[in-house]
Amino acid sequence: MEKRSFGLTDMQVSVLGFGAAEIGYEEAEAATVERLLGSALDAGLNVIDTAECYRASEG
Repeated sequence: MEKRSFGLTDMQVSVLGFGAAEIGYEEAEAATVERLLGSALDAGLNVIDTAECYRASEG
């Protein structure tokens, strides 16, 4: 996975990210969330977009 510098920090972030809104809005089961996040992380993604307003996506 291609990574780029994040601003003036030493962080390297993946050019693709995982949007977690649908996990919360669709009230995905834990096994589904584990599979989705596991696949994203295995692919090299290290940016996960989540927020309290996405219902249960931070749970």
